[in-house]
Amino acid sequence: MLQTTFAKQREQWYQEGVEQGIEKGIEQGIEQGIEQGIEKGIEEGSYRRTLEIARTMLARGIDPAVIADVTGLGEDDLNALRNPPPEDPPN
Repeated sequence: MLQTTFAKQREQWYQEGVEQGIEKGIEQGIEQGIEQGIEKGIEEGSYRRTLEIARTMLARGIDPAVIADVTGLGEDDLNALRNPPPEDPPN
């Protein structure tokens, strides 16, 4: 009987450990997801700001090679700013 009680207690501890492990894993996953989302948002915001600066520089007639050097943008990015895709007509 003592062995049965001990076995039941051990199983209960095991289950509690598993549940705590799952909870901790979920918490860590959420924290990591939030951190990655913040990092991505900062990167995207920085990139958009760089595009705004490059667009202004192009509008002021600054040499695209200088803009690429200052902003770190590539030729494709600068070409996209100079030749934006046509907007879809309203329906």
